[in-house]
Amino acid sequence: MADYTFDGKRLVKKSSGQKLAEMDRDTIRSYNAAVFGQIEGKNLRDPHGKKVAEFDGKVVKDDRGTKVISISDIQDVIEGQAGIGMVAMWFFFVKDRKDHAGVL
Repeated sequence: MADYTFDGKRLVKKSSGQKLAEMDRDTIRSYNAAVFGQIEGKNLRDPHGKKVAEFDGKVVKDDRGTKVISISDIQDVIEGQAGIGMVAMWFFFVKDRKDHAGVL
């Protein structure tokens, strides 16, 4: 069961209804308006412009090309529209949290 929902624009934690992040075109922001990253084609970049991940449509790879996770595994944690937006939300806001489904 997914712990988060993503509607294509906003990432919300289901249990508390807390809004964690939003996507403004290609910019990923937390709800305090801090920029966490950007989507540039199939790449995710940090706020400083450094490439941190790549998404080929099925698999997320880190900046060195090592597989990190598949989109189906992300969909187990985040419910919603699959795509680069969901990958960005997972990468910047869910990946290192200890309170998600324990899948990762």
